[in-house]
Amino acid sequence: MYLCLVLVTSSLLATASCLRGVHPKEEKLFSGSQFTCRDGSQSFPISVVNDDYCDCDDGSDEPGTSACYNGFFFCHNKGFRGSSIASSRVDDGLCDCCDGSDEKPGKCSNNCAELGAHLLAAARRKRKEQAIGYQVRMGWSTDGKAAKAQRAKDMEVLKAEVDKKRTDMEERENYKNELEKPAIEAKEAAQAAFDKLEEEKKAVVNEENRLQAEAEYSRIDTNQDTNISPEELLNYGSGETAILSLDAINLLTESGDVDSVQLLQQLQDKIAADREAEENRVLKEERAKIRRAKKPKLKPAPEEVAPVESSQEEEEEEMWGEDGQRIVKHKPKEEAPQYEEEEDYDDVGEDDLDDDDEEDVKPVRNTLTYDAETQRLIDVYEEADKIYRGAKEEFDAAKKQLEDLEKIDNIDFGPDEEYYALYNQCFELREEKYIYRLCLFDRTEQDGTSLGKFEGWQQSYTKMKYSNGQHCWNGPNRSTVVEIECGPENEIVAASEPAKCEYAFVFKTPAACTRVQEEHELHDEL
Repeated sequence: MYLCLVLVTSSLLATASCLRGVHPKEEKLFSGSQFTCRDGSQSFPISVVNDDYCDCDDGSDEPGTSACYNGFFFCHNKGFRGSSIASSRVDDGLCDCCDGSDEKPGKCSNNCAELGAHLLAAARRKRKEQAIGYQVRMGWSTDGKAAKAQRAKDMEVLKAEVDKKRTDMEERENYKNELEKPAIEAKEAAQAAFDKLEEEKKAVVNEENRLQAEAEYSRIDTNQDTNISPEELLNYGSGETAILSLDAINLLTESGDVDSVQLLQQLQDKIAADREAEENRVLKEERAKIRRAKKPKLKPAPEEVAPVESSQEEEEEEMWGEDGQRIVKHKPKEEAPQYEEEEDYDDVGEDDLDDDDEEDVKPVRNTLTYDAETQRLIDVYEEADKIYRGAKEEFDAAKKQLEDLEKIDNIDFGPDEEYYALYNQCFELREEKYIYRLCLFDRTEQDGTSLGKFEGWQQSYTKMKYSNGQHCWNGPNRSTVVEIECGPENEIVAASEPAKCEYAFVFKTPAACTRVQEEHELHDEL
């Protein structure tokens, strides 16, 4: 397009001249007899415009020539899209504008109509996809707003429930704490009394062991001179009633003298060991009795009397019924012996009892038992503690449920809640040797490596930022910028690493689709 001006001299009407490369928005700069540079620094007669000499520092006086290095030429490209190119590309022999206006007339063909048709077809396809996506978005927006309203109601209910459960839990805790001290003091007193009694019993047992050891020592000391000779000890060891083994006696006599103190200690240790072994044997028998009651023995069922073989006539008679019909007889199969429970378990030996059951058997000796009042205090406290722990679990569950709802409610799902439909959804793209993964409002990954956690929106809901991913060796923590575009389906269409450890995804979704352009708007744009 050329701006045609009528140049007037003092007495003569000049020929009309059309100016090349003028942008429609700047036509007013060239409408008078004087031209003022775009930056306002200088003014010249209109005749200096496009005279192939750069008069303005900003190059605005030469839009249609290549005289100014910093000028711009506007391609009108009727039927397509107008565009600006650097003035240096004007009349350079290359066709930059689809209408050929950047070169001399006849140099370039005008293919703007063809390009415009392709552009219009592509725009219509995009418009159709956008219309489909926009309808989906509107539905998502409706659902998202409804979900947000429901969350608000649920949170109000949960807040009241959490407050109620907190009060109940605190009351239970206070009651439990009131009962705890008396129960602990009673248990400690009972334990102290039990320990004292056990120590007294132990002292009695030790004294009995000592006295028995002294009696055994006196039996060895046949001459009753309080000293044991090797001969006396060896004679004692050869008898059947000796409680020390020959190996122990040989060790005591190998030096030629017998250490009386050592002998007396060994006798006492052996008596104590035998006493403990006997106690363990009794305890094991008592446990075995208890376990027998838990494991009834099975005994074979009574054997059936074998049937007497019938004669040939009886067999023939059995083969035919009274009605004349033949009876087919099958040989009975041998069955495995049947067993039935036996009520008498006295013959069950210890080998028949599993050692694994020993933990299920309560101890029968050296067991602390509480008096009735102490047991009552303990039982009351334990019941209160159980009720408190149940109340705390209910409070914690309600509190977590509220916190989860509040966490979701604090997420920005778009201006119309349209992105709520994508919450907790993940999408993947296999790009060359990697698999990229995007979980909306959560994280981005590359083959399981974290590329960032959701940080927030950027540039008016057109980009998502995911930051603080796995640390790069000798570099920063990984991060991702996800560019959101309109599309009829949810999909990652591109993934790249434009800078070290900085990733870029392109994600298409109906949630990004806005109102569709009218048909006349597409034509106006072209």
